[in-house]
Amino acid sequence: MEKSENKKRNIILIAAILILILLSFGLTAYMRNSSKHKEPSETTSGASGSAETESTEASEKELQVVVQYVDREIFKAPLSKDALYMIKDGVVSEVPEGTTLESMGDEALETKHHINLMQVKDNSVSVIESNCSNQICVSIGKMTDTDYDFPITCLPHGLIIVIQ
Repeated sequence: MEKSENKKRNIILIAAILILILLSFGLTAYMRNSSKHKEPSETTSGASGSAETESTEASEKELQVVVQYVDREIFKAPLSKDALYMIKDGVVSEVPEGTTLESMGDEALETKHHINLMQVKDNSVSVIESNCSNQICVSIGKMTDTDYDFPITCLPHGLIIVIQ
């Protein structure tokens, strides 16, 4: 009798935890969706003022690729600008298209530097190569301007890549 009561309690506890998880995901999706569809604020200034407001609103709405290293933001770039970036030991620099870890030679050895190659192309971002141990950042794939709920992470290198 006591075992069946414990089993019922465990089932109820698991169901309650699952409900809390689903509610948190639903709330997050609702908040993200409602922030995407905010009405632009009205202005009372003249024609030149409204042109400035429109350009400001356009720049605010433009999505950005944001790279965080350990505990700080180290890089921000427009998602609309196609480029290849190298993140080397927490420093981001733009590199020529076609750059690979192999083409970097000994500099790309995991024992020397932590390197990720991040590609921004066609309003999407992905890590195309990394010298980290688990390659999860590469296998995550692309984040796009319409699907960016989950960040690209490279835990061995301490990187988090998001679209904001």
